[in-house]
Amino acid sequence: MSSEEVKKVPGGGGWMRLWFVLWFIAVALILYPIKNSILRACAILAVSGLWFGLLALCWDRRALRFTLLLLTATITGFLLLPGGRVDPNTLRQRYVDSLVRYEGTKYVWGGENTLGIDCSGLVRKGLINAELREGLSTLNPRLVRQGLSLWWFDSSAQALGDEYRHKTRRLFTTPSINSLDHSILRPGDFAVTVGGVHTLAYLGGEIWIEADPSVKRVIQVKIPADNPWFKQPVHIMRWAEFEEKRQN
Repeated sequence: MSSEEVKKVPGGGGWMRLWFVLWFIAVALILYPIKNSILRACAILAVSGLWFGLLALCWDRRALRFTLLLLTATITGFLLLPGGRVDPNTLRQRYVDSLVRYEGTKYVWGGENTLGIDCSGLVRKGLINAELREGLSTLNPRLVRQGLSLWWFDSSAQALGDEYRHKTRRLFTTPSINSLDHSILRPGDFAVTVGGVHTLAYLGGEIWIEADPSVKRVIQVKIPADNPWFKQPVHIMRWAEFEEKRQN
């Protein structure tokens, strides 16, 4: 819409200014590493406002209006479809690859993006990214919905260890990661310290990855390690999506 067309709409200039302010708010909310329910809701509202604002600004352009409405209906319809079977092995590999991409990221309590992340945020965000990427690349709405649900329902390290919302399963408890027989683990399994203070994810090859609050960044650690987290009792966990029995 041109500036002249905007002026013909009552309050058009004000709507344009508001729309640009919404852009700033949406980008800031997306980039800000710390997330909670209020900030997630605000991000959804900001992005929705941008979309419907664009639709309102382009309403008088028939072709553009039709395209945006069709795109809205297509996205909505896709998300409502049941979705197909998920290969847990493929999803697990996606998850491990996603975790590795965060190596070196600064530790920020409550963070969950590349500008800052904490221990539970790393374990969660790895699966969120894996489900969204695999869901979009295979056009599987079930995976996309699971990724969005995991993004919305935050969970602490303790909640992950307590099988929060049945998203995780506790396999067993061990005196320490250093003393653990790693041959019984699979890449993508993770550990939660007894007491729910810290969580670490297993990459395979006796290598773990964690957002370490002491080191202040995401690091990979090979066992045996002097790192104190590897000497504490832990619950060994597995994401429910990686269980073969869930694919029947």
